[in-house]
Amino acid sequence: MSLWCLDPNEIWFPYRNEMDGDRVAVGADLSWDRVVIGFRKACFPFYHAGDEIAWYSPEKRAVFYPHLMHPKRCEEWKRNPKGWEFCWDQDFDSVIQHCQRDIHSESNWLHEETIAMYKVLHQQGFAHALSVKSEGRLIGGLLGVAVGRMFYGLSMFHLEEGASKAALCYLISFLREKKWKLLDCQWMTPFLAQMGAVEIDREKFLDILNVQVKFRTPRGNWSQSLTWKNKDPFPKRSDHPVEWP
Repeated sequence: MSLWCLDPNEIWFPYRNEMDGDRVAVGADLSWDRVVIGFRKACFPFYHAGDEIAWYSPEKRAVFYPHLMHPKRCEEWKRNPKGWEFCWDQDFDSVIQHCQRDIHSESNWLHEETIAMYKVLHQQGFAHALSVKSEGRLIGGLLGVAVGRMFYGLSMFHLEEGASKAALCYLISFLREKKWKLLDCQWMTPFLAQMGAVEIDREKFLDILNVQVKFRTPRGNWSQSLTWKNKDPFPKRSDHPVEWP
């Protein structure tokens, strides 16, 4: 299998026909603009603490199509008999720390370097945290990155049973309402399959991705309605770092 070594002085990723296997490149750095372009090219950093930076683009992607999801799949959280509340970007640091799970594990992909990187992405308006709360107490949530009209769900956690499922259901319904076409979850798990995720080839994923990243990214804190103030918040545009403030 071929493995590309990225240039720390330039930002580029292998073309689709140059990707071989799940791990497609190594090296470079975790600058926020490089990471965002990586997501735009279907690549994301995934490596253990102390190892060389590795970039993955799975040959098989686990995805949800929010606009095709049957509403009954998430009927449980809509009834919401427990009175749980859902909010965006109010507890980013707490959510990412809980997603890390074992803070003493050196094999966790969420470690000091990647946590710092996602915090910068949050400051830049690309990374987001969804919180599930019960009487003001954080009981679950998820971490993700939005680029164009694509949402990359990266990790979930729960402190009360059902809270991570509720977070995923809320996310799917939220994206469906905003008319987003794809929720990426990287690799399939039994939980994702149970929730309705399907597996697609990297080529099909890239075909969809290349269309969705042509839309403007709704950058900023998603708890603020200003982010979504436009009637059509997704005008097509060229979204390149030289244009980003």
